[in-house]
Amino acid sequence: MKNKLRLVFMPFMLALIGLIVGYTFLNWLLFIKLGILHPKEEITMIILPFLFAGGITWLYLSPKLKVLQLKVDFFHVFIAFLGLLIPTVLAQKYMCVNTGKLTVLTSVGEIRHSEQTKYYDLGTHYIDTGNKHCYATYEIHGKRAERLCMYFYTVMPICEKREEIGMHYQPAVWLGIVYEEEISSSISQDRMEAAYNAFISRSQNRVERGDFSHFLCFERIGQSSQYYEEFMKALGQSVSNVSEPIILMGMNMPYGERGGDLLQKFFTAFFIVMFVWLLLSIIPKINPKELKRIKEGKPDWVAKLERQEWLEFITPRKDYFVTPVILLLNVAVFFLMMLAGKGFLTFQADDLISWGACYAPMVSEGQWWRLLTATFLHNGVSHLFGNMFFLVYVSLHLEELITRSQYLCLYLFSALAGSVISLLWHTEPFVAVGASGAIFGLYGAYIALLIGGLYPKKYMKSVLKETLFFIGINLLAGILPGADNAAHIGGLLCGFFLGLIFLSSCKRKARKEIRRKL
Repeated sequence: MKNKLRLVFMPFMLALIGLIVGYTFLNWLLFIKLGILHPKEEITMIILPFLFAGGITWLYLSPKLKVLQLKVDFFHVFIAFLGLLIPTVLAQKYMCVNTGKLTVLTSVGEIRHSEQTKYYDLGTHYIDTGNKHCYATYEIHGKRAERLCMYFYTVMPICEKREEIGMHYQPAVWLGIVYEEEISSSISQDRMEAAYNAFISRSQNRVERGDFSHFLCFERIGQSSQYYEEFMKALGQSVSNVSEPIILMGMNMPYGERGGDLLQKFFTAFFIVMFVWLLLSIIPKINPKELKRIKEGKPDWVAKLERQEWLEFITPRKDYFVTPVILLLNVAVFFLMMLAGKGFLTFQADDLISWGACYAPMVSEGQWWRLLTATFLHNGVSHLFGNMFFLVYVSLHLEELITRSQYLCLYLFSALAGSVISLLWHTEPFVAVGASGAIFGLYGAYIALLIGGLYPKKYMKSVLKETLFFIGINLLAGILPGADNAAHIGGLLCGFFLGLIFLSSCKRKARKEIRRKL
């Protein structure tokens, strides 16, 4: 019992407390206090805790479970991950809600000259509902895209005097209102359109007939808010506008009660996690062999080798140098966009363009660098993951065959070829991003080396079939909306041509390697 508590239970509790305290402090310091970046709230409250909890579980807690005799350790690993994640998420929500300061104003006009805080008491104020600006949109949700979620955003001026209502002027402060409804997306297209139009009509009526004078206080909507960009679209202004309007959302609860029962939920989750992990730690039998290793102070070579295998994919080495650099650069750009508040699952086209996407109207104006920078942008986490997986897969075979300069030229020229073919193919403006054109170029070069006699025929045939199958599947998937098969084909042809050029030097390199080994 004592060994189980010391070796399994206590490491988990230390990891849990360390994650909650450490990440909550960093979240508060970097994103709230200093405001260095403005990631979306779902990033700081869910995505980053998810990544940290996963990393701690994999690198720190999973090896600790070897001291228990478990037929399958996946259940323990999964519970450990959830046990770290859930209390940490609740801690972020409580911290974000309760760290905001309340500023009491005597008039709305003072807000521009007062200290910027999260909450405000505006005193006497008036809402100009006749000068409203609206924006409606919808999203498809659910694992099987079975739900249609409809949103209606409205912003209205908050006036200091009743006489200002109806006047044409630039308001200092706006009130933001959000309405949302959800219906099944399994109905016909006509019925969905009718339901969407009816929702917009109902929302407009609610705004026109609504009483917005009863709010007890207001919350300032910052760039990290999930509503910020939609409110800005309702105003018809760019998010990067210098003269940023102040948008407030009304609160129907007193300032002192804004946290609700979040603290109670946090402690409830914390103690439930602690109790569950205590049971999972003491119920299984001890593994005497692993316990002996720990008492003798011997290292866990199996765990080290497992971590080393994963690190090899992102660690530059002699015959695998350029690929990790490209991979880390793509991931770094993605995380910078994420931390800048541009999204995670998907990014908006306007944001991708501002970060360097390949967009025909701007390329024609002389911004040729977009042909290359677009290669290091991705429109979401799944797009990034898929491209980086296939990049590593082909590079493990290809990069050792050619020189670093050849590999880099192959990657960049294939990327450029993919971008150029994409621009020529699409008659309408198309926002093109992603490394797939360059990656298809790598596969094209690999095919050229395979059929060029660099490998024995028996090996060549099996690998060639596998490579052609991959290319065929991806070209078929490229038919789907949003994919860019023109870039794929352009990169593939360019890579194949360069592979033929590199073939003779690759054969000489292979012969030298054989003589060296002999």
